Amino acid sequence: MERKPTTGARLIVISPHLDDAVLGCAGLLAACPGSIVCTVFAGEPASPMHTEWDEASGFADSHEALQARRLEDRRALALCRAEPLWLDFLDAQYGSTPAVEAVSDTLAAQFARFDTYLPVCPFGFWHPDHELVGAACRLLLRTRRVFRYIAYEDAIHRAMPGALRAGFEQLEADGLSASATSARPFGGASARRLAALKGRAVRAYSSQMRAFAPFPSDVARAERYWLVEAL
Repeated sequence: MERKPTTGARLIVISPHLDDAVLGCAGLLAACPGSIVCTVFAGEPASPMHTEWDEASGFADSHEALQARRLEDRRALALCRAEPLWLDFLDAQYGSTPAVEAVSDTLAAQFARFDTYLPVCPFGFWHPDHELVGAACRLLLRTRRVFRYIAYEDAIHRAMPGALRAGFEQLEADGLSASATSARPFGGASARRLAALKGRAVRAYSSQMRAFAPFPSDVARAERYWLVEAL
């Protein structure tokens, strides 16, 4: 049976990178004005670095990339009537991967800070940074620092063969369960208007659209959500 979230909530949405929350759950964000998007890997290396992804995105180095991508994030989230919160962890392309426990502890502090907001986390599919964030969120449930959260499917990465099955297997291994839920109880605009809004928000990440070229069609697929909790 479908499980439904409580109406009238504001959200704190965990996003691995500066675009993932919009790619995966822009419709849900738009239905909950005043929500927070907490991006984990939004930190800047101490010295400018040169990576293939930043170059493909049109940037000279990591400093230029982070400055522009944060501006893109602010613009995209404004369309969803949400506010950004950027953490200082460095993503994998900069060669510094934090421990799962460090990310989990930091997320716990943010959830405590916004304790009246409903937590929303990525499943954590395929990409190492996404898998790490997913593991950090599951650790919060296993240690009872969070009792439940809504999981969104990581757009683009969910299209990888076996990604969703692997996600459910990992939940079971961690002693957690997932029940299908819906964004409809939050209300908001029609599906057509939400799709148009999401399109505008996604296009705000112009550097990432340039790097993917063509942009993956999976982003236009329906958003799906799951209520995750301990067994």
